[in-house]
Amino acid sequence: MGKSRSTNRTHVGSPLHLDRFKQSAHRNGITKPKGNKYASMKGVDPKFRRNARFAAQGSQKAVREARAAKAE
Repeated sequence: MGKSRSTNRTHVGSPLHLDRFKQSAHRNGITKPKGNKYASMKGVDPKFRRNARFAAQGSQKAVREARAAKAE
């Protein structure tokens, strides 16, 4: 756990406070923002969305058939 500091200079507009924030950020490790696995299709062309849905169904069907053939 990090050291506790007894100071009242937090968030003061001076050059001293900049180092403090840099350290604080690194204490827990700087992490990338978490994103979604798949981007939303909201606002995308309806014709494209429809085709993408049918394409995904065809891909899933091909994978199922390949696994069934491999299992035999």
